[in-house]
Amino acid sequence: MEYNKKLLSAGNTNAKTVKNELPTKILYLHPSKIEGKEICPFASEGCRMSCLNLAGRGVFKNVQNARIERTKFYVLNKFAFYDKIQKEINSFAKYYKRKGKNVAIRLNGTSDQPIVETLIIAQMRHIENNVIFYDYTKNPKKAGTRVLPSGHKYVVTYSYSEKKDSLQNSLDILNNGGLVAVVFNKLPKTWNGYNVVDGDASDDLMINLKPGTIIGLKAKGKAINDKSGFVIHI
Repeated sequence: MEYNKKLLSAGNTNAKTVKNELPTKILYLHPSKIEGKEICPFASEGCRMSCLNLAGRGVFKNVQNARIERTKFYVLNKFAFYDKIQKEINSFAKYYKRKGKNVAIRLNGTSDQPIVETLIIAQMRHIENNVIFYDYTKNPKKAGTRVLPSGHKYVVTYSYSEKKDSLQNSLDILNNGGLVAVVFNKLPKTWNGYNVVDGDASDDLMINLKPGTIIGLKAKGKAINDKSGFVIHI
């Protein structure tokens, strides 16, 4: 399978990433089962019901179709996918490198896949050194801030859900200096003894947050009426 359009979307196409401090590109895949592969294997029921896949421009059929086609390309032609995304990242990064700026890349805008790790470690693709990667995940083993073998910083925030082990996972991650995102009906100053910051202020704020911080997100769209426990009510 071939995919001739751009894989990465500009940060200014998203209401939150447009506020980012760093120039940003995001990959939007379709968060469902595509060609037999679960794109969000750790998603809870509450997460699926409140999924941001249909937020903003995601409500349009052409946007959904594009995400499905990108995902098929990712699943069915991985080598070509990584070749293309490497070129897109480096083209973007080089432009800002000439201006003396770092850039932020989020490769799981609406997915939860090991794309960054595969790109850097398994595929061993060269990526410009002014790139900082960041993501959200429901996989507690993936959460944390690390420096990849390539020297790139990769910040992964764990997303709290209504699953029975998610609270303990969140507290363990916070206690170990990681970051946790929690959706609230209204933002508190603290949660379980940890400071909460306004995660809607920008999408890339996690890159420079203090260890052990909660990224508070206000319930939006379908999440406003969530009854699963995915949204914490204060």
